Amino acid sequence: MGQATGRRSYDASGRRARAAENRARVLAVARDLLLTEGFAEFSVSRVAAAAEVSAELVYKAVGGRAALLATLLDVAIGGDDEPVALAEREAIMALRSLTDAREVLHGYTAVAVAVQERTAPLLLLALRSTGDTGAAALLAKADGERLAGMTGLARHLLGTGQTRPDMDLEALRDALWALNGIQLWDQLVVQRGWTPARYGEVLERLFVAAVLA
Repeated sequence: MGQATGRRSYDASGRRARAAENRARVLAVARDLLLTEGFAEFSVSRVAAAAEVSAELVYKAVGGRAALLATLLDVAIGGDDEPVALAEREAIMALRSLTDAREVLHGYTAVAVAVQERTAPLLLLALRSTGDTGAAALLAKADGERLAGMTGLARHLLGTGQTRPDMDLEALRDALWALNGIQLWDQLVVQRGWTPARYGEVLERLFVAAVLA
């Protein structure tokens, strides 16, 4: 009998690698395009032309205009295109074992400053692009995700027993959320020329003064 020949198994690794490369290129071009030309000119067709790919490829790699903007923000928040929420990132996970509220805030402030550095170009552009639905959606997404993050941080701080006795979970969350907004970064770092390190020192002191006993 002759040797049986089976169907060669399909290796999709090459296709996945090409798809990842296409997605990375589209996102890099989209970010540069948005920051240089603004929201008014931002579209799938414009991104496709700048990346020298088809609009269909942009849709397949990332999605439409709204998906492009949302993904650009996600990448800026997380620091990469991995599908991992900020709350599940190593820097945040490491804080969960801490029981001293000041140590928690110190560690979180370092994360917050890094996130602000990455997201500020997009969010400040959106803040100044009044009337654009994409800009408004981007700001709303950033605010909502920050609120969710501050809820987790407030719950952690509350569990230490070291927060102000006159503040419940919602009050703690809202205070942290307001202090950690892009507006303070805009005022101190962009308008007044503070370094991110100096901003972080002040932000940490504001956090401590606002929510700890």
